[in-house]
Amino acid sequence: MRLSPFALSLALGLATLSSQPVAAAPARPAALSPESSSTKIDASRRISEEAALDTIILNSTALYDALVGELYYQRREPGKSYAYLMEAARRSGDVRLYARAAEVAIQARSPDAALRAVQAWQKLKPSDSEASNYHLQILLLLGRIDQTSEPLSQALANATPERRLKLIHATPVLYGEIHNQELALRAVEPVLRKWANQPDTAFVTNISLARMQLLARQYAQVMESLERARAASVPSERLGTVLPNHELPALVALDLMRLARTGSPYVASHAEDFVRQAVRQPNASQELRISYAKVLIESRRYDDSLTQLHDLLRTHPDYAMGWLLQGGVQLQNKQYKAAETSLQRYLKLRTTEDSVTPQGEAPSLLGMVSAGSDVQAYLMLAEIADQRNDATAAANWLKRIQSPTARNAAILQRAESLNNQGKAEQALQLVNALPGDSVKERSLKALVQGQILETAGKLAPAAKTLSTALAEDADNAELLYARGMIRERLGEKAGAEADLRKVIALNPDTPAAYNALGYSLVERGERLEEARKLIARALELMPNSGAVQDSMGWAEYKLGRHKEARRWLEMAFDNEPNAEIAAHLGEVLWKLGEQDKARSIWQEGLKLDAKDKVLLRTMQEFGVKPAP
Repeated sequence: MRLSPFALSLALGLATLSSQPVAAAPARPAALSPESSSTKIDASRRISEEAALDTIILNSTALYDALVGELYYQRREPGKSYAYLMEAARRSGDVRLYARAAEVAIQARSPDAALRAVQAWQKLKPSDSEASNYHLQILLLLGRIDQTSEPLSQALANATPERRLKLIHATPVLYGEIHNQELALRAVEPVLRKWANQPDTAFVTNISLARMQLLARQYAQVMESLERARAASVPSERLGTVLPNHELPALVALDLMRLARTGSPYVASHAEDFVRQAVRQPNASQELRISYAKVLIESRRYDDSLTQLHDLLRTHPDYAMGWLLQGGVQLQNKQYKAAETSLQRYLKLRTTEDSVTPQGEAPSLLGMVSAGSDVQAYLMLAEIADQRNDATAAANWLKRIQSPTARNAAILQRAESLNNQGKAEQALQLVNALPGDSVKERSLKALVQGQILETAGKLAPAAKTLSTALAEDADNAELLYARGMIRERLGEKAGAEADLRKVIALNPDTPAAYNALGYSLVERGERLEEARKLIARALELMPNSGAVQDSMGWAEYKLGRHKEARRWLEMAFDNEPNAEIAAHLGEVLWKLGEQDKARSIWQEGLKLDAKDKVLLRTMQEFGVKPAP
């Protein structure tokens, strides 16, 4: 059994303390005669030797406790490990041992024990910035948000200037997973305000305030903080990983522009003006300009995004990723010839297979598969060929993908594209031709086949396909989830619930299963409080998901809490605008007496998907017709 590097380091440190020589007796003052002082010297030496011996024994015992604590940790007995490490820390006064005890407790999911270790550490060294950092993070883990102001304040006050900048910049991330962001902002804002006007920290502090205000949906205040950040002195130490420091306020403004467009359109417009000023600067980075184009794409402002991309590529004609993105937008606009030209230009310029995340959610058929940017280009060119009914050219584009795994993934994506075009038979032929030599491959094929059949309205064959796959892969959570969704549509409520509960049992941290089961109960009007708890668990796991926020809003609406429902649904529509969320939000607004706003939201939903059945049915129920 090997000792961890920490244990070895600690052993050396404590051993050094234990082996220090006993201090020599002090020199005898000349004024004292040997006779009169000998007794005192002997007594002094004896006291010194006894104290040194006590230190050796104490440190030897601490060393033993520390090593035993590490051994228990390696044997996966964290309770005993924690006890020995705490005793070693008490004996030695070594703060590293308190830190180690806290880490062991956190890994054992015992945050209260970790908190006791950190409090003992702080008692020993009250001005230790690292102890305050531990204290802060443990309180966040415990959910004691209102108690975090003091340790955050201490950590900032005791940190070096460089460390302080980094901690201020990281604060929104530390609080990012908190469910109640308004509470988080109340805890943090008074602390950060102390640093918001200091010349060395004003820039980063106001950006962090803006980020937290954004999460708390205080959109007007976000713009105020961004204006202050833009006016402050920009630190030389790089804060972001991609954008230069002076563009970080514009990056936050992009998020504001995206999130505020529904509930606070005036603020969103102000944020876009802020971004435009940044991208018009002569030294504006390619990354900022393409980020702006992506937000425009997300808002379905395709023509505006093309304008930005044209400007970018005019000044940076060799920017390969810009051509790829432009080709994707042109394809979305059905500008097939222009899209083909842009994609061919990308393939000529690119030098590496940079990873690029496809716009929007990952393809539903390929939740576990991601493709590089070259693969995306080949896929789009294959889709253009499909639009021309040139199956040979489409197949040839996919043959250019070298990796068999990536090629198969691309074929699955092409099948999805064909399926979305209403060419279900062609899509099935592609999938059926894929290899199925292993259980994993056959399960993946079944997932895709099931979705194609479901999209084509063939629910019973889709369920049968998935059941066949589950017969040899019974614990495949993806297959169970897919079958549960189809069973729900078939009216097989008990079977659907059984599938989703098994997914939860197999993978307790799967938010989609909690959300789907909770939403299903809400739609049926059954066990609403239980449904709300399931959705709340999904929110804990995925707090920024518009789909889960929509489910929570719909649950609150069914429970009669209309104002709370509105809050959740507005948040959901800001995060992930789609037609079904628009249907729900409009209905809640109508019930709250805001009929004009409800109509406006519904019309906006129609722009997103004019054929959405939930939205059309909701509008019909309230006697509202689509605008001409």
